Amino acid sequence: MTTKTPLRLIRPPGVYAPQGDTALLLESLARERIDPGVRTLDLCTGTGVLALAAARRGAEATAADISGAAVAAARCNARLHGCRVRVLRGDLTEPVAGERFGLVTVNPPYVPADAPDGPARGARRAWDAGPDGRLLLDRICRTVPPLLTPAACCSSSSPRSAESPPPSPACAAPA
Repeated sequence: MTTKTPLRLIRPPGVYAPQGDTALLLESLARERIDPGVRTLDLCTGTGVLALAAARRGAEATAADISGAAVAAARCNARLHGCRVRVLRGDLTEPVAGERFGLVTVNPPYVPADAPDGPARGARRAWDAGPDGRLLLDRICRTVPPLLTPAACCSSSSPRSAESPPPSPACAAPA
């Protein structure tokens, strides 16, 4: 799948609509070598479009999201496009604890907002990242590295500000 060929996606209310940040990750994913059968993980999957892209290239794709609506959308989209994607519901890496992946993508909420803890439910959960925009990013950078195989890659769409600490090597944003 290329970023120039849009897929028809099912997206219920409250599930993040793929936008420019998703396109950046799709471009980054297109540049990665994905050998047939490589295990990939897409966290904060939303519609599942990144997991679909990996599966269409032969990956053994897994997608995870905390939102029940997002999980349902990702499952429907995988079925709609004939892709085998294991879709799990849970908080970040919890559903795949102890597993290993050769490629991890993540498009977490990163928009700064007033609530210090972020919303527990609803549409805002797809974009609200707390006052500094790092509500999930720091957790991702702590919990993803143990899931990576030695030659793995992790790509995130989350921007860094001048005040942000540098990400771990596993959490490099696309160039």
